[in-house]
Amino acid sequence: MSELAGMQVKFTVLKNEDINKYLDEREKSDLSRILWKVQELRLLDGKPPLNTYLVVNTDETYAADIVRIMQANNQWGPVIDPNQAEMKFEGDALILTEMEGAIK
Repeated sequence: MSELAGMQVKFTVLKNEDINKYLDEREKSDLSRILWKVQELRLLDGKPPLNTYLVVNTDETYAADIVRIMQANNQWGPVIDPNQAEMKFEGDALILTEMEGAIK
């Protein structure tokens, strides 16, 4: 889909059904702790603890319409965000690229 050119991977979305199906209890517990930590740190930063998002699969027939709406509202395109990690796939592995100034 040519409308996806310039799309920054800004969010990580996990389907609850996939979490329940593919993660064991320890992994679910680890994920829960990570989400709790993010929520608590957002509160310390003065942000709402949880945001609610609409999710659109890019293979849906109406995805291009959503892109045009986002473009019309200046919510589309590459944006430099120091808090956002970029990612890529290498085979079956998801790789987060190194960020300048990131804590190691």
